[in-house]
Amino acid sequence: MAAGALVKGVWFVTAKRHLLETHGASKLHAVARAMKPEHGAVLLEPLASEWYSEDLFHDAMRAVHQVHAQLDTRVFCEFIEACTVLGVHSFFRILLRITSPAYLLQKMPVITAQYRRNDWTCEVDANEERARITYRNCPYVADRIYRLYAAAMIAKVVELCSGQRPTIEVAGHGPDWMTLAVQYVA
Repeated sequence: MAAGALVKGVWFVTAKRHLLETHGASKLHAVARAMKPEHGAVLLEPLASEWYSEDLFHDAMRAVHQVHAQLDTRVFCEFIEACTVLGVHSFFRILLRITSPAYLLQKMPVITAQYRRNDWTCEVDANEERARITYRNCPYVADRIYRLYAAAMIAKVVELCSGQRPTIEVAGHGPDWMTLAVQYVA
């Protein structure tokens, strides 16, 4: 897909840690074996400071969805949410609790730039009740697994921020764009 798109290695470190601590080494190795041979080694020995290809990230998510979640959307989303909680440092969780979901989501373009290098755009329209987040120029969102990942990650950070579970849905998507509708106040 997009050869120049990169993901910060901290995601792989977090996924490895979650798989090991919650599901054991055999599950970690099973997921790594389900990845392309050149990618599986990264999941087994990732470096948090390294930048890895978005293709490798896509392969890892596909392997988690297939091997760990056994194609169950709920289990896959629970995995992504658990990784999100694990990956959000304790101090950052405290900061999340003192801000509003609207403010947090308005900062998603800046936050995303900290763990992704690409030419995608992220547009946010947020108020005190709901938000719409649109990603553009992102061919990976054509894949349902990517859309599930994005929705689960956003749902968990909003929940960490507000203490309440938001409703979130993919409001639309195309070959290189996606819009998420997030409702955090009923």
